Amino acid sequence: MTTTLPDPLTELDGMPFLDDGFAARRLLAGAAAARHVEAERQGRTSSIPGTASGVEQWLAPARIVLLRPSAQPIPAGPLSPGENRLIDDALRQILVAVPAWEVLVRLPVRYALLHAEGGAISASSRAWPQHVLLAPEAFATPLELVEHLLHELSHQWLYLIQELWALDGGHAERLTLPSGTAGRTPSEVLGAAHVAAVLTRLYRTTGGQAETRLTALRDYGLGCLNLLDSRVELLTPAGWQIARRLKEAL
Repeated sequence: MTTTLPDPLTELDGMPFLDDGFAARRLLAGAAAARHVEAERQGRTSSIPGTASGVEQWLAPARIVLLRPSAQPIPAGPLSPGENRLIDDALRQILVAVPAWEVLVRLPVRYALLHAEGGAISASSRAWPQHVLLAPEAFATPLELVEHLLHELSHQWLYLIQELWALDGGHAERLTLPSGTAGRTPSEVLGAAHVAAVLTRLYRTTGGQAETRLTALRDYGLGCLNLLDSRVELLTPAGWQIARRLKEAL
């Protein structure tokens, strides 16, 4: 669903994880309402009260999946109690570093164990909102887990923005990220740059990484954005506005 709302940065007071005034609850309310409308279109609201609380039920990870009946699930299984505790510890660690991220980090998310053949350590998909999959390697160290959680939560919030604003320009072209990952849409390239900007902010705040790591993140994020430069057709005006904000953050 797309809208004629003002541009996302104006409507939401910035970008998730980058601007402390970001209107996360406003975005959640808009996404819940948009999902409720889509549920009505699909005839899936018969058991949901027509109230504000009923609309908000569409923020539950299990419920939003009902609106994606053709989406192929990513192979996953349940996490162990110990892994769930490690996730809770890592989320608390993130909030100690940046308390302003409280609402962002507490987004209702279903965490699951990733069974991946391609070597991915974490994964998420716009087709499965509010689902984050973590491979065993993601739990190797507390810092590794923090990075992967922030990586996937950044994607989740950009997916929420995309439920209200189209970011791709409607072209089918796929791009290759600086990491060598191929077949990415322009909005996924924005997502990769967003992750780099979010991790950069974390490490600038905590001072917990060497300058070489910050330089690598900046180079990667700008490399993603450079894939889009001078290609006006790849993004919508909303997408280009986000690209400019990411470049500022990097």
